[in-house]
Amino acid sequence: MNDKSFDNFLQQQLQNASPYLDDGDFSARVMAALPVQKRLNPWLEKLIVILPVSVIALLVASQFSLRGLIQPAYGWLLTLNVTSVISLTAMMAVAMLVVSVMLILKPRALF
Repeated sequence: MNDKSFDNFLQQQLQNASPYLDDGDFSARVMAALPVQKRLNPWLEKLIVILPVSVIALLVASQFSLRGLIQPAYGWLLTLNVTSVISLTAMMAVAMLVVSVMLILKPRALF
């Protein structure tokens, strides 16, 4: 049997297949008999997410050299001038304001 005739055969079989097999409401009775799914405590759901993420973040952070992270930041801080400090402060204030407004106007809870 070549590929074209098999494709034609398969297409014909799929077109002639009925989409639903009547089971005399067996499926509906089985679905009705299933137990109701229990929800976890919201705090437990948050803990299940936060705990592994925190452990992984601490493991990744432990691989960095503390001195290698602090030294460039301290050097950058020493080279700042007054206008840079003022603009950095203004950007941080705008960011805090935007985040606050977004949290107040959020359409649903974050967790």
